[in-house]
Amino acid sequence: MQQQVTKKMMKPFHEDCEYFWSPSVRWEQQGDEIRIELLSYSGTVLGLFPTFYYLTQKGIKIPDLISRFPQANPDQVADFVRDLIANRILVHTLLTPQEIYFPQEHLISHSYSSETFLDPAQYEAFRLEKLSRSLPQTTQTNVPLAESEFPEVITARRTWRQFEEKKKVPFDVFSSLISVFKQYRREDEIRYNYATAGGLYPIDLYVYIKDHRVENVKAGLYYYNPIENVLQMVSNTCVITEDAHYSMNKEIFQSSAFSIYLIYNADVTMPKYGGLGYFYAGIDSGIMVQLLTHVAEMHKAGICSIGDMNFRRIQKYFKLSPQQVLIHSIEVGLQPQ
Repeated sequence: MQQQVTKKMMKPFHEDCEYFWSPSVRWEQQGDEIRIELLSYSGTVLGLFPTFYYLTQKGIKIPDLISRFPQANPDQVADFVRDLIANRILVHTLLTPQEIYFPQEHLISHSYSSETFLDPAQYEAFRLEKLSRSLPQTTQTNVPLAESEFPEVITARRTWRQFEEKKKVPFDVFSSLISVFKQYRREDEIRYNYATAGGLYPIDLYVYIKDHRVENVKAGLYYYNPIENVLQMVSNTCVITEDAHYSMNKEIFQSSAFSIYLIYNADVTMPKYGGLGYFYAGIDSGIMVQLLTHVAEMHKAGICSIGDMNFRRIQKYFKLSPQQVLIHSIEVGLQPQ
């Protein structure tokens, strides 16, 4: 076996959990190697396939998996298994949105080079092109719409990538931003200020407060309890730095006063919707961001949605269950003066 593995592979696996081959990961045999995405293996591993893939595709406990190959060295098989677990090829928890959508890029072809998205001038030309698109399949019938006036909380909306860093976020502003997600209970009715699939509200809210950036709130990681409308401390030793973000988002994080993490709790909606519960949770998250955007504009606060981050660096602080996964994160602060 070609060991392309770091010390991560020495971590123990969960013997009582069933592990599955990630549906986002492809494999093939090339000559005397097994290629799994960017990893390659030979020797003992070669004799495990395709049976290994079929067993893990259905889900199997690791001790049972290793025992299915009595002809192979069990230590080498165990090392191979640990490597696949470390690289999220064998999984026993929900896939992240990045893992789910990664295979989609193989289905779409385009002529743009990576330089298009690195060079500011090229990217602006790309952006203008896409924002000027229209649908050529329409007929010649047009219906001009009446002009409408919208309140400033809608028309003034913009993404903020720099925040006021010399002033603390006032506690009443912070409270308003978070408590817009609270739960209301009146007689037999339970409702929120936003819509959700099935009325189930599967998004758990976590808030990371930076030191001396929010009035009357200590630094730390909190869970927002919408029933009681309170922040509950998860970790007062958690220190999240810009290292959890990729290069283009580091400065945004450094400038913000606090971060909001939208965590999908699959235990809430997958019993009803199956895998589509994940898809609906993405829609729920978008509705929540839009609601937060309106409230932020009311208080001259700014928000910036973060499309991707290295959440694995900080996941331990959140103490998530196997049914919880980060679906979106937001950086928040006062609009600069």
